[in-house]
Amino acid sequence: MKILFLGGTHQRHLYIANRIAEQFDLAAAILEQRETMIPQPPEGISATDKKNFIKHFRNRDEAETRHFREQEIPDCEVFNATQETVNTSETAEYVKSLNADVGIIFGTGLIKEPLYSALPRKTINLHLGLSPKYRGAATLFWPFYFLEPTFAGSTFHYIIAEPDAGEVIHQTTPSLDRNDGIHDVAAKTVIQSGEDLMHLLELAGARKPWRTFSQKGTGKNFLSSDFRPEHLRVIYNLYKNDIVRRYLDGDLKCPIPGLQRQFE
Repeated sequence: MKILFLGGTHQRHLYIANRIAEQFDLAAAILEQRETMIPQPPEGISATDKKNFIKHFRNRDEAETRHFREQEIPDCEVFNATQETVNTSETAEYVKSLNADVGIIFGTGLIKEPLYSALPRKTINLHLGLSPKYRGAATLFWPFYFLEPTFAGSTFHYIIAEPDAGEVIHQTTPSLDRNDGIHDVAAKTVIQSGEDLMHLLELAGARKPWRTFSQKGTGKNFLSSDFRPEHLRVIYNLYKNDIVRRYLDGDLKCPIPGLQRQFE
């Protein structure tokens, strides 16, 4: 079974690519160059918001280094791309030449034509967020902003033209520990997703079909522009990045999501 990985260049993306390569035949990785992990704060924001912004993204970088270590480029054929070139005919022809059996997408921008039609029939997206409630961008941030740490999870789904809206194959959430901050939960979501992905690929390798589930319920397709530095006041000033402990101690009440699961 030949696998094609299409993903970003952050540590979390390379972690999943390397996890695949450890156990399966990773034929190639198309890596889309991603933005810096520590962006500059916007101009004109308050001192409090600037401090929170810098803290938030520095903590994210430190947490991902701590949880994922320094990830190397996977030991396979690598096709480098950018957001502007990933959907070109050149990339599509490269994908066709691989004749892969399974495609795994994690961390690219929206896949469009002509690349979309060139992908293996069995291509799924690893979306960090429980879809349909949390679709789009920053979908491991918004559950914390809305005081729902139980909804920090991931969704494996088939890709369609609409973002994060294809039929669901599997969903997962990590275990929560009292000392977890927002970025620890995000990293643990990726790690748990990697473990569950291994089981999904084992099923595919054994030619056992994946069951699919329609996306039930409603949610929001969050845009990058929905996030403002002021939102970080909830995480850092109001709750001191202690939302998980407050939930586990019963100070915060939030529902447990009903997950669509391929296996237990």
